Amino acid sequence: MEPGTLAWLGFGWWSFGSAIQWASAALGRRPRRIFAASHRANDFSIVAPMAGAEDATAAYVQALRRLAEAGVEVLICVADADDGAVTPVRTLWPEAPILVGKDDTFNPKMNNVRKGLEVASRPVVGLCDAGIQLSLDELRRAAAPLATGAGLVLALKAAEAPATFAAEIERAYIDGHQARFLFAADRLGLAVASGGVTLMTHETLQRIGNWRGFNRWIADDYSVVRSVRELGLSTHLGEIMLRLPIGERSWPTVWRRQVRWARTRLRLPVWPLVLWEPAIGWAATGLAGVGALVCSGANAALVAAALVLHTVAWLLAEKWFMTGRGLSFGLRAATAALVREALAPVLIVNALWGRTIQWRGSDLGGQWRDRHVAASDRQRDAESGKSV
Repeated sequence: MEPGTLAWLGFGWWSFGSAIQWASAALGRRPRRIFAASHRANDFSIVAPMAGAEDATAAYVQALRRLAEAGVEVLICVADADDGAVTPVRTLWPEAPILVGKDDTFNPKMNNVRKGLEVASRPVVGLCDAGIQLSLDELRRAAAPLATGAGLVLALKAAEAPATFAAEIERAYIDGHQARFLFAADRLGLAVASGGVTLMTHETLQRIGNWRGFNRWIADDYSVVRSVRELGLSTHLGEIMLRLPIGERSWPTVWRRQVRWARTRLRLPVWPLVLWEPAIGWAATGLAGVGALVCSGANAALVAAALVLHTVAWLLAEKWFMTGRGLSFGLRAATAALVREALAPVLIVNALWGRTIQWRGSDLGGQWRDRHVAASDRQRDAESGKSV
């Protein structure tokens, strides 16, 4: 291929990736619509699954207790009576409503959550990720779109207070990357799914089959969004981001979590977007721009200057999004963002390399495959006329 053609391809690739970076920041930094809060405390049931003492932090348990004291029905779920979360919860909140028991589906989280979703009795039901700092005012504001006909609201979490650089990198994944693209897609009216706090009316919960609506795909958040959308109802991201203090994180823990999430997304219908992400990241687009300049005959000084400008512009776009959402973005956050971007190709290779999806001691990927093998066997038996 001629150097001139390669240069045009490189500039085109760089321009496309940079445009997506700035467009996602512009779309994601502002809510698409502000709704007035109308629900009261006694309108809410909050299902709060825990597994292990690390989920029962003092700040989280106290936040749940304040919600309950305000009138919210709080349902803490554990799989076993001797779960490590029970003792710290009882210590901080002796009368805490703890539901014990587990199901036997492929999804350990939903095995724990089912009982809470079935017991929840208030007009609005929320499923809350462990550790999120949720106040009554934030809960009311997040649920506001339900009063105007939305079928489901997802309130995203905003990671904060990282105590280690590994935790800062995890914050860069959650806030600067994931939240930015999710908010941008939501502004465009696309269906998006993520963890945080999932809110819907009790009526909608029953229409999707209660817990079954969360258990149709390997990811419960994706499952519930699809289930609600198939009813002809809209889904929204909430107006606010809920705080998730992440404290100390080790690098192996952070990396394993990112690989797990990537492998999970690769087993969903959105998998082409997962494969596409590294191609439009800082590293790939920067290399495309550098290659274009080299093919154009640029000297080393110009190439170096262009790479610096590319990096600065990339980080400014992320900072613009973060500040628009009230999130801090200093030098350490910028460094973590660059580490995240540089690791994007490595992450996708690791995600594609294996099929195991470890989640709290269980291979979620293997159990998901076993479920589909069993379903295929039942279908073949039914088609061949065998009794089951």
